[in-house]
Parts: sequence; structure tokens; C-alpha cells
Amino acid sequence: MKIYIGALFFLLSISVADALATGGALSECANGGCNLGEYCIGNSFLKDVDDDGEYGCSKCSGSRDWWPCNFETTCFCWTEGSPKIPPAPKSGLQVNAALDACRDVLTEDVFNNIVQPKSEEGKQLFTYDGLCNAISNYNQYHDEKFALMGTVGQSRQELAAFLAHASVETNAFSVTREEHHCVNPITGVDGNVYCMPCKEQYYSKETKTCTQSYFVDEQSYNQYCDLTRQNNQGCSCTVAGVEMADVSTGAPAGYVRADDMFFRRGAFDTSFNYGYMGAGISIMGDAQHFCEQPDLLATNPQYAWQAGISKWMEYMPYEFGSTAHKQVLKGNFGGTIHVLNGPLECPSSMNTSEKHFQMVRERVAQICRTGTSLGVMLELNQCDNPYDQDCQKCDGLEEIYFACQQDGSCPECNGWGDSILSTAPTVTPAIVKSPTFEDWGKYWGPSSQTGSRSGAKSLHSSPVWYSMVALAVSFGAYLIE
Repeated sequence: MKIYIGALFFLLSISVADALATGGALSECANGGCNLGEYCIGNSFLKDVDDDGEYGCSKCSGSRDWWPCNFETTCFCWTEGSPKIPPAPKSGLQVNAALDACRDVLTEDVFNNIVQPKSEEGKQLFTYDGLCNAISNYNQYHDEKFALMGTVGQSRQELAAFLAHASVETNAFSVTREEHHCVNPITGVDGNVYCMPCKEQYYSKETKTCTQSYFVDEQSYNQYCDLTRQNNQGCSCTVAGVEMADVSTGAPAGYVRADDMFFRRGAFDTSFNYGYMGAGISIMGDAQHFCEQPDLLATNPQYAWQAGISKWMEYMPYEFGSTAHKQVLKGNFGGTIHVLNGPLECPSSMNTSEKHFQMVRERVAQICRTGTSLGVMLELNQCDNPYDQDCQKCDGLEEIYFACQQDGSCPECNGWGDSILSTAPTVTPAIVKSPTFEDWGKYWGPSSQTGSRSGAKSLHSSPVWYSMVALAVSFGAYLIE
């Protein structure tokens, strides 16, 4: 009997560990199965998983709580005939249905105080209407909402953190295409945009010019192509790369069609062949949408913003299974840096690289600026709850915060508060309360939010529930022994 109980506890412990490692939630298909008329299908972009078969998602409708059912977005419920848009990882908070993220929180005046592009192309791309349309469209088709989960204070925190990161990635909303990959873009006689790629050592940021053509040393342009991510995990690309455009297109020698290039674009620097496929799946339910037209992220305001929102909401590194969205709902700005940039920027010190150390310094300055404009404070590292294994830190932020105020390199932080623990100056009235243990631990049960394009449901169990069951089994084993 002791052996049986011990084995049961061991298996349950593995399930608990898996749940915690993946954000604390099983696939929605595993929580009672899908509704009538829905099918449990695999998110093959996230991981190589089938709909059917011994290790397919169809098995999740039973009692399986291991692969592929133990990772919350690997398998999801889908209604035939609708776009296949996977759900975003769940935060465990309720939707604030009474709130409008733009009308009630990010007004156009506040937006204009934060987003001030210096370039003409930045002014045309990073618009207020574009962001509001992106938020509305994303939230329409996802049960986990951007800037609408929890309190109004949490909404302010999320918008402040998102815009702080976007400002850094786009050079204060002034860069729409990665500069040295698209020098002096032109429109050809065929109506397509063409870019002149330039190797970084030959590009001048000051003059925005290139002193040597990319094709002096290369036969083709072959950047941002991950050959390990093909078929259903990335846009098609080859080791041969993309040839220089024919002069009959109206493009000078040394130019490449922009829609054949997967360099950085949009509010969050979408890049690589897999990044554009992921954006298409999240926004349109169409894996090929941005594969065929990646330059839409540099010309369409809604897409430019929404690709960034998709990454913010859904990018979940396997090593700790969280998202920037989930981190900021804890009031934790450092966690968003950790999720988005990992060891490139965390811990933040000169031991990383000069480039990324300076980017972290800029992120700290920008969160002071956006937080002040939105009247909200975020902790640089908010992981005080010992039970919260989902919380991430980015060590070194506090030192940067205080040092930059002393040397005058982040004047935006001087008026944000007397210390990192202080209450933010109120630009727009808001009372921001620190999240409680119950916010992250309670089991919300079935959600009343329906109507997702993917047919997704918000039914999930919390890590605390698994821990309680494990504890009960452990205690039972003790009694039997």
C-alpha cells in the first residue's frame, strides 16, 4: 500500500511540477474537453504536435495531464470553419468588462505625450487609432485581454510597460524598418517597396547611409532565415537567400524587395521567418499572411502595433513558462524584460554587452516616463510572494534606476517618485493596489467570456489547486503508512 501511494504521489508531483513549469495551467482541452461542435487541435507553430494520434491533442479531452496536454497553449479548442487562432496564456485574473483601454485609460492626449516620433514614417505608422484598433481586434478574438485584466491600475501598468518597451525597440517610435537592412527604401515601377541592405560595419546611423553595397561580399541576401523553423513553424526561406532585384523593377543595383526580407519591423521588432508566421497566426489565424507580406508591419498601423501585442501576450519561453503580460499584472517591470530578452539583458550589468546594457538603461528611463504619463508606478522587481514560482526578476535594475538619477542620464525618473516603493504622481486619477496572493492563486472556474474566433474557453486550474491536492495525497500516504 505504501508503494502504491508513494507512486501515486510521485506521478502527481510530476504533474504539479509540469503545471508550474508551464505557467500553471493544463491545455484548455484537458479541462472537461471542448464544447459540442469543437475539436481539440494542436498549435504546431508553438511545438511540433499533431491533432490526432497517440501523442495528439485529441487525447486531451480525456483525463491526460501530460504531453501534449500539460502546456496550456499547445492544444486548444477550435470550431470548424473559423480561423485557427490559439489562446493566450491565462493570467488567472478576470476581464474588466466595464473598461475601455483607450477611452478610459490611454486617452489620445496621454498617448501623444508618450509617443512622439521624430521621423515622418514613424508619425504615419505609430498612430493612436492604429494602437486602439490593434487592442480592440486582439481582444475581440482572445479571452485573455490586453490591458483589460484585473483593475484599472493594472491596465495602466500594462500600457505603461508595453509602451516603454516599444519606445526602446523603435528608437522613440521613429524607426519603422531595421535601418541598416533597409537603407533608403524606394517604391519600384511595379508598386513594390525595395530596400538596400547594408552590413552593420558599413552603415552610419548619423547620416543613415551605407558606404559599401551588401552585394560586394555576398551573392544574395540571407539574413533572418532560421532553417530549423520551416513548414508549419516558420515562413519558407532557403540557405541560398534572396537575389538582388532586377533593375527592370525600377530599383537601383543593390536593392532587394522588402517583402522578401524578414528583418525587424513593427512596435516590438518582429523578425525572422518564424516571427512573421507567429504574428500571422495570432492576428489573422493565417500562418502565411505576413510570410507573403512582411512589410505590412512597416506600413499598416494596426498590424505594426498588434504584432507587438501578440508577442507581449503570447511569447512564453519554455524555461519558465510566463509572458510579459503575466509579469506586468504582478506590477513587475523586471519580469517583462526577463521574458522578452532573457540573458541578453538579465541580469543587467556591463557583463552582458554594452549595447544591451544601454538598452536596459533606456528601458528604465522609459518606464519612468510612461508610468508618469499614465499616473502609475511599477516595481522594477516585484517577486515578494514566496509561493509565486511564475515570477521573474531582472537583477540590476534598481542599481541602474538610482545611478542614472545621480548621473543625470534619466531625468524622467526624478519626478516619478522618491523611491521605487513610493506612490506614483497622479497624472490621471488612479489608485493602484499591490496584487494579493489571492489574485494569483484563486481558481476562477469556467469563464463567462465567450465568442472567441478560436472557440477558446477560459477554464483552467491554478497551481495552488494542484499543490493542495498534492499535499492531501502526501498526508494520506503518511496516515496509511
